[in-house]
Amino acid sequence: MTEKIILDIDGAGDDILAVLYAAGNPAIDLLGVTSVTGAAGAVEQVTRVALNALSLAKREDIPVAAGAWRPIVGNSKADTDAPVNVEKKLQTLLGDRLKGFNPPAPEPTHQAIDQHAVDFIIAQVRKYPGQVSVVATGPQTNVALALRMAPDIAQLAKRFVVLGGCFTTPGNITPVSEYNIWADPEAARVVLRCGAPVTLVPLDVCEDNRVAASMLTRDDLADLTFTAPDNRVTTWVCETFPVYVDIWRNFFELVGFPLDDAIAVATVVHPELFDFAPPCFVDVALYERLVRGQTVAHRGVQILDFDGPKTTSVARNIDGRSFMAGFKSALVALG
Repeated sequence: MTEKIILDIDGAGDDILAVLYAAGNPAIDLLGVTSVTGAAGAVEQVTRVALNALSLAKREDIPVAAGAWRPIVGNSKADTDAPVNVEKKLQTLLGDRLKGFNPPAPEPTHQAIDQHAVDFIIAQVRKYPGQVSVVATGPQTNVALALRMAPDIAQLAKRFVVLGGCFTTPGNITPVSEYNIWADPEAARVVLRCGAPVTLVPLDVCEDNRVAASMLTRDDLADLTFTAPDNRVTTWVCETFPVYVDIWRNFFELVGFPLDDAIAVATVVHPELFDFAPPCFVDVALYERLVRGQTVAHRGVQILDFDGPKTTSVARNIDGRSFMAGFKSALVALG
């Protein structure tokens, strides 16, 4: 049996690899890809990225639906622009090598469907009750809006997978906040409080050298070149992602490029690769710039009461070697 997935992305490099991984994984029935404004910029750019990734995979049969163009509330313009304009900080480290990083997406060969991402999510979850996992690898805006417009999908979805947050690993926006949650914390709070089963995939299992085996390295790219020298998809990946490996090694001090988005997809089809904490209530801080977007897991015993559903399973470790083997196999299968 295959797992039905809707993949909601914000168009960064790891989102592209997640689309390819989902499209090439025989255990996944990819119902569609939805786009949201996020780390890669405006929703129009993200939509083009999704369309081009599916063209590369020769899966233009998979629909793409454009979604929210801004967060529900949002941060200051200066703060919001900073993650998108991070190239300025990287220029001194990488120089000319940076030219290959996050380029404007070319015009796609096919078009997005004439349906908003929020409406697409609602329609698919209702069409396949109890079967659809919504995997959101960017800000949670589309998913939160869908839950607000159609509260019934909280009971109809199989699960919601949220890529975001951090607990033991430092945040990448503030010391305690990770980008996807920080970019739209009001939306993340809606999803985490909806009462449906939620899988939370934090930085702890993606962007920490403790889980280095799950990161894409130059050795992995060399392995793909050697094992599949004439493969269309792996050739593109091997030409495109060396600069990503360099950025995450030089700027973020990681051993390779973290595959956060593909890891989030893997929690649906290969849960055996993960160690999950017992389900608990996870909330999101909304106020004060320092902690805005912080994910807070309610564990242990506290004197004050905080009401919320204990429905979120937080991933806290991953079998990185097995994940990477499956990731490579999925890419090779597309070529």
